Amino acid sequence: NDYTAWSCSDPMSRPLRSSPISIVLFTVVATLAVSWLAKSISTGSSNSDRLKEWQALDARYLGKSKGDTPPARLDNYKYKTNDYQEVYDKSWLAGGYPKQSCWGCRFAPQVITKLPFHNVLDAGTGNGALVRLMRDHGKSAWGIELSEAVLKSECPDLLEKKVVEAGVLTNLPYASNSFDLVFSSDVLEHIHEDEADKVVSELVRVSRRHLFLSISLKPHTKASADNDAEANRHTMLRPRSWWEAKFAQYGAEVNREMLWAMQEKSTRFTAAEKDDCRTAGSKTQGGEFQVCVVNSTWLVGKPEQANVRRDRCMVGDELEPWFFSFRKRR
Repeated sequence: NDYTAWSCSDPMSRPLRSSPISIVLFTVVATLAVSWLAKSISTGSSNSDRLKEWQALDARYLGKSKGDTPPARLDNYKYKTNDYQEVYDKSWLAGGYPKQSCWGCRFAPQVITKLPFHNVLDAGTGNGALVRLMRDHGKSAWGIELSEAVLKSECPDLLEKKVVEAGVLTNLPYASNSFDLVFSSDVLEHIHEDEADKVVSELVRVSRRHLFLSISLKPHTKASADNDAEANRHTMLRPRSWWEAKFAQYGAEVNREMLWAMQEKSTRFTAAEKDDCRTAGSKTQGGEFQVCVVNSTWLVGKPEQANVRRDRCMVGDELEPWFFSFRKRR
């Protein structure tokens, strides 16, 4: 008996025995470990190489890192508006949007620290508050807005200096490859279905490299700040996959790393904790999806406005705001 000399008081005295099964198991585990390690090293190297490649392309395609030169313009540009400008004139001036509200101001500082850029277009700038924030951070920021009324009312100084201007996203006045970054916060859900291709193609056209947007996916909207009636202002609700495919169609690839860093997710909410669930989307364009309200405290707009909300919409495991980040293929 090989174990007669072994005692509980001295476990190290137990002789070692190597069965064929243990040898096989050890070999399999060791092989898997080596394979995993090699793959990890390879993946890490691959990710590092990709990062270096992107940084090199950024350096190649981005514009000057200083100065405040106005963006180049199209020679044949003519101002146009659309048939729903009046709706947003009223929304800005009659209480639909609070004065000096700035949806993108809550997350713009994070974008500034995470993406390399100097000049930026705020597409759908509203009252110009985001342009001011970007300029406070030393960026050469410019804005275009459908509602000329809000520009005249809330940022006449920027309008006079031609830092912001009235216009539509289907007809941008800027030359191609004019901006390091095209930024847009909760705007594209307001366009009409027949405008989607032109709007996306124009945003990609004027970008040199980066596009960062928040696009609302929720059908829950208000007629005014103190009126819960449905306003039907979110006219273009499509799932993430549809928007990403649309931008890819016009030459922009998803920046997965930026999405990973920015998009808030949660799996803690049970079905019972999800309320006011509504169906959004189109069966023929990307499919329908469910949007629910959950109890999740969050800060909206500029921190100094202290606009803290408890109700928050959710699609799948993603909480609003829903971010979209792209790199233009060159």
